Parts: sequence; C-alpha cells; structure tokens
Amino acid sequence: MAARLSPDNNKYVIIQEYLSSLDYLETILRSFPIDIDSTRRLYLNEPAQDTRLYEVEIANSPLFASVEAGVYLIDTPSGRKIACHPHLVAEKLSILCFEAAKEFALALKELGLTSGNSGILHILRGGLGYRMDKVLPQLPVINIRTQYRKDGYRAHSDDSRRIDVTYSDYHKTTFDSLIVPDTYATGRSVEAALQHMFEMGLSVENVIIYGFIAASGVERVYRLLAKHGVHLYVFAICDISQLYSNNYDMPLYGLDEHLYKQKGVIKPLGSIVARETLRDMIPHYVPGMDQPGDWSERHAHLFNGYNNESGDIRGHLRKSIELIESLDELNSQQPWYTDDIRDLAQKEIEECRALL
Repeated sequence: MAARLSPDNNKYVIIQEYLSSLDYLETILRSFPIDIDSTRRLYLNEPAQDTRLYEVEIANSPLFASVEAGVYLIDTPSGRKIACHPHLVAEKLSILCFEAAKEFALALKELGLTSGNSGILHILRGGLGYRMDKVLPQLPVINIRTQYRKDGYRAHSDDSRRIDVTYSDYHKTTFDSLIVPDTYATGRSVEAALQHMFEMGLSVENVIIYGFIAASGVERVYRLLAKHGVHLYVFAICDISQLYSNNYDMPLYGLDEHLYKQKGVIKPLGSIVARETLRDMIPHYVPGMDQPGDWSERHAHLFNGYNNESGDIRGHLRKSIELIESLDELNSQQPWYTDDIRDLAQKEIEECRALL
C-alpha cells in the first residue's frame, strides 16, 4: 500500500490503495483456479442497491461438468460477512442470514420463480439456519432430517448409502417450485431427502437450491432431478466453490489444507465468482477458509424434528481457530502471502477467542 504523505494527500492515497488492491486481485486470479469470466450481472429492481445478482454461463465454466440448470450467484453484504467471518455466530449470524434471505426472496419474486403453490424443504438441522421460512412465511414448510452414519466434521465421504432419513413430515404434495436452503458440499443430504420425497409421490416442476454451494453438490442434485424431469435453479451465496479433498471445506480460494496435511501436496482451489465480489471479499477472507464453517453448530437453536437443539458454538469457534492457524502456517510459505493476510488471520482468531 502507498505511504500516507500528509492529510492533504488523502485523495492520492486512496487512489494508490485502490490501484494496489487491483494488483493484488490480479495476483490471486493468477494463483488460483478462479472463474470470473462465466459470470454476467443482472440488474433487478426489487433487491437492495448493494445486492448484486449474477447469472453463471455454466457451459463456459471450466469448474463445472455437464449441467443444465439456471445458475446464479447472489452477492449481499450480509452473505459476504457470513462467508468471511466464522466468529459471527448465534443471533448475529441469524440476523445476517435473514437479511441475505430477504434479498434472495426479492430476486425470486422478480424472476417469477415462486408463487402461492411453492414450498420450502428444510433439511434438518442446518437448512433452517438460512431463514427462508421467516422471509416467506406464507409458504408451506416440509422438514426432513438426514444423518450421516459415520462421517463427521471435516470428513465427509461421497457415498450416498451412508446417509439415512431419520425424520420426515412429508406427505404427497404438488408444488410448482420447491425451495431448498442448505449447505451443498457433496449434495448428498439433499439428494437423500429428495429421493425420499420422490418415492412418496412428489410432483414438482422446479427445485431451487440456495445457500453455500460447491460445484460437486450442484452436479449431484442435477443428476437426480434430471431423472425425474425436474428443472434445477441454483442460487449460491457469493460464489460456487470447489471442495477440499475431505469433501467438506468450501473455500472462496486457497490451498487444500487437508490434502497438504495428509500427503504434503499443494493444491490450489478456487470458485466461480464475480470480479466485484472477489474484490470485496479479499480484504476480509483468510485464504482456504471454509465459508459456511460448521454450519449447524454456528446457530444458537435449530429444530431437529422433535425439539429445538442448541448448536455447539464453542466447538465451531475452536475448530475455526485451529483451521485458521493451520492455514496461516501453510499460507505464509506462499509467494502471494502478505502482511495483510497475517493480520487478517490474527484478527479473526482473536474475534473467535473473545467468544470462548
């Protein structure tokens, strides 16, 4: 960054800092497989002025396999804060999720994708955290809980047979659109829930998925829906990420910390993201950090099918600190590492520790 020469040079300093930030943006784009070229901004009237909606031309993206779907990125200040700051938990997180969901609902309305015959599917517990039922209270809600038999934090396999439906209040219903807010890493939880519903006679024209989303999760859900002739719409918060080798962590960009720890391999990961979104997130994002974090555990209370259950917020914070420390050690060996990244990592660690 440029040195501050005197109070009279504020305008010059701002310009120099802006140009410096653009230089660093180009460094990140050269260092990681980030696709900014497949995004096209759409200008809508309903959402707030600081909400940005992008359509992804998936046929042109090197990060996608063959998928026929309407794919969008919804970039809000609230969504960026959630993605960049794992210390945002409990009520603060809930407020941000509500703000982001409100903007998403306005975009859906203007795009004509919902009606009075639409519904919401919550994958318990984490799906409720996205707050869609609070911004669209007029829509019926279905609750289904899926649970991994053996997998745990930062260790998800990619075998749908390891998932069980342990709770469902679904009865045969017809929808034009079904909105499914969730965190889509592999997409296995939603795949299991939708398969359960199809077996019970689900009739639906469109499935709309929303949340933190990885490309592999989109591909899995698309394959299931294509078998049933259902159209898929994707609305990802900020970006569509690649996955760590553990099938869990969803970075904006960074190194696969899990793979490095397991095998000593340096593997850069990226995402599909608009240039403006990336530009605005870089100053706040620790490279390699999992954007949703341990999603269910970040929340104070979530319905589990029978009662409200408290998230393990302290556990989420401790795990976040451990990951940031590990990432900072790995990142500090890379040519793109800067003092700003070091300071950012330390500040986020301090914010997490202050809540423990």
